[in-house]
Amino acid sequence: MITLKNQYRSLLFVLSLAMFFCTTANAQLARERAQTNDTVDRLFWATTNIGISTVQNVDKNDLQSSIAHVFGLTNGGIDRFFGLDDGANTRLGLDYGITDNVSLGIGRMTFNKIVDIRSKYNLLRQTKSNSVPIDLAIKASIGINTTSGLGFEFGDRLSYFASAMIARKFDALSLQLTPMFAHFNTTSQVNPDQLVGLGLLMNYELNRRYALSAEYLPVIGDRFTSTYDAAAIALNIDTGGHIFQLFLASSQWHNEQFIMANNRDRFWKGDFRFGFNIHRVFGLGGSK
Repeated sequence: MITLKNQYRSLLFVLSLAMFFCTTANAQLARERAQTNDTVDRLFWATTNIGISTVQNVDKNDLQSSIAHVFGLTNGGIDRFFGLDDGANTRLGLDYGITDNVSLGIGRMTFNKIVDIRSKYNLLRQTKSNSVPIDLAIKASIGINTTSGLGFEFGDRLSYFASAMIARKFDALSLQLTPMFAHFNTTSQVNPDQLVGLGLLMNYELNRRYALSAEYLPVIGDRFTSTYDAAAIALNIDTGGHIFQLFLASSQWHNEQFIMANNRDRFWKGDFRFGFNIHRVFGLGGSK
């Protein structure tokens, strides 16, 4: 069992990694003494790639609503309507841009009636001149299991998550590396109370309207029993007002800590589920 002391060491590692990249890129910018550069747009098309958060953020005074559905396994065949008969784990969420670099969000998913409160902060944004070569953002969130009748104290219902998102766009292709850490206040005796993962994300723009994306989330070190690394692929559609993401994923869960903790299916063995995400942004600050 991993100790509480090691938990804080892991969290410190994630945050230190983020600050290292921030300091390095800022030092490069200072040496070049470049004038203000335009930033690279849309490394990813949404704030969430499929199940993992991206470096994209909500602009100041904008409100983003998101709806995420993941159904049952498709290998149930026509008798289960390829998983659609098995019901969906649904997450409804809102994210608000406090500044162009800081957002605050809240959401709730069906499984375990998890309410999550999250924040994302963009430390760096890639520039077209390459004076800043990467996007860098950090995310922190708290999950609250609101299921009644468990006999838990409030603190027993909590889980914590932190990640650093490091991304770069190469013409039509964007890549992101996401070291992450999760802590659960209550687990079974056979499961660790903390998990470490490394998210690998990609997005490839076919044209201005369509893009393909994928992600892979291996757990590093101790993991929950009978769980496997999660994977997913998606087609992104930009309608001009919404971003639709139609995907196949091994995990039926939302939010990274619960994907790491609960994915019991193997994508590479044909264990995948159909799902979709819908993202819509509303401008609340008037004309900019």
